[in-house]
Order: sequence, then C-alpha cells, then structure tokens
Amino acid sequence: MNRRTALVLLSAAALLIAAGAWRWHTARVPVQGVVTIAGGDAGGLPRADADAEGFDAKALQAAVELARAPQSGGLLVTRHGHLVVERYVGHAGVDTFVDGGEFSDALLMVAVGIAVAQYGQPAPALSSADPGPLTAFIARTSGLAYPLFLSRNVWQPLNAASARCVGIQVSARAVDWLRVAELLLHDGRFEGTQVAPPGWVLRMRPSASGGDRPGTGLHGKAATPGAESFASDDTFYMSGSAGTRLWLVPRLDLAILSFGSSAADRADETRLPNALIRALRDRPPSTGVDLRDLVPNH
Repeated sequence: MNRRTALVLLSAAALLIAAGAWRWHTARVPVQGVVTIAGGDAGGLPRADADAEGFDAKALQAAVELARAPQSGGLLVTRHGHLVVERYVGHAGVDTFVDGGEFSDALLMVAVGIAVAQYGQPAPALSSADPGPLTAFIARTSGLAYPLFLSRNVWQPLNAASARCVGIQVSARAVDWLRVAELLLHDGRFEGTQVAPPGWVLRMRPSASGGDRPGTGLHGKAATPGAESFASDDTFYMSGSAGTRLWLVPRLDLAILSFGSSAADRADETRLPNALIRALRDRPPSTGVDLRDLVPNH
C-alpha cells in the first residue's frame, strides 16, 4: 500500500467515524421544545373487583361495549380510587401516551395552587387561555421552570410515570391521567397525601348551577342538543385531543377516561358516562338537592 492510498483510506475512516458520532449525537438530542416530566415509581393504581365497587356485572359489560368502536384507543374506569376497567384497543396499550388538552389546563391550575400555598404569594388571574402569566408566576416564586415544578410537586407525588411537556401541554399514560382525576375528585388528595392545598381544587370545579368557571378547563353539564342530562347532576368533564374525554362524578367517587375515539363518537357526551353510572347498584336516586349542600364550598 503506497502513502497516497493510505492517506485516502485514513481520511475515509475519519469521515465514517465522524458521521457515526454525529448520528449518535443527534439521536440523543430531544425533539425541540419537548421536555420530560420526571415521574415517580410508576406503580399501577390499586385494582378492585367491579362487584366489590358496586357495579352490576351485566350492566357494566353493556356499558363497556359502548366504547368498543374499532378506532377507540381505550377505556379506563376508577371507583373509590380503584381501577375496575382497563381496556385498550388496537395498537394502544398501558404505555400509550394520551395528549392532555384541557387536562393540561387543569394540571397548570393545580400547580398554581401549590405555588400559592408554598410561597404565600397571591395567585394571578386564573386563565388557561393565556398561560404565560401563570407559568411566569410559578417560575418567579419557586425559581423552577414549569415542567420541573410540575415534576417535583405533582407528578412525583402521584407516582406517575415520566411524561412529556411542550409549553403547558402534557402527554402521559392514560392511567396517570386517572391519578390526576383522583386529585380533582378528592380536593387535591391522592391516596391520603394532600398534594394540592385543601379547597383549591373545589374552586376549579364547575359552579353549582352547572356552568363553567372561565379558564379552568373544567366543564359543567354541557350535554349536546337532544342528549339526556347526566345521570348524576354533579358530573363534569374535560376534553383531550382525538375525542378523549375524562368524566368525573364526585358524589359517586367515579372517574371515566375514554381516549382515541373520533369526534363523531363523542357527539353525545352523556351516553357512555350515564351507562356506567347506571351500572352502579349503590347509585343514590336523584334528589334535586343543590350541589352546594352536598359538596362544601362548591
């Protein structure tokens, strides 16, 4: 091998090594704007037999069938904090990320409440339509960027798996959104731990008249035209992308998450939750009592 040939081979090898190093580096550079929200131990929610949680088995199965559209991603149901239904369809599974939509708005409001309690500063105007002042408030009072504050003060206490955040929009496993649902059902508590300050979450819920509280991302009894009312009059819901819905029924300690359905499948916002509510043997009859008499400070 002459000197010239050796130099050519060495140059080619150097280029290959450099190209390989570049590919190794770029493969590890995160997608621009995407921040990881570090989680906790990611253990599963406690499970319970549906019968033990008050469901009639036949009626529950019929309700679950309503969410079996081929394009549906999944249906998860908790009662008293116990997972009683966890069904995935197609390519969806326990590790599938679900985009938060209004769930992300609710998370931001929870984080603001925690910052207010921790640092004793008055809260800015609560409006998810303009999250900038809220994330700036969190950064100013805590010295932490919003995703890091959310990780330390919400996501890790919930023992949720790591999630992704772009701006304020969070994508997480379906089962971890049900951990957030527990906070919203139980005045900021999760499995006995007070994550958000008492009373703060109650401020976020819809008003007793069923109307929305602007900017909170939590919606009242907005049944679509022609649809029946919710079977429990304290039901409220949040919307995610791709037809995702999270219905919450505080009086029954019930959370229902359906994701991956088309908008057409969600034309009637009450059909699925009502079927699940009516599958409960211990559902109290509707009394017409004002919600403020049932949920203090509501």
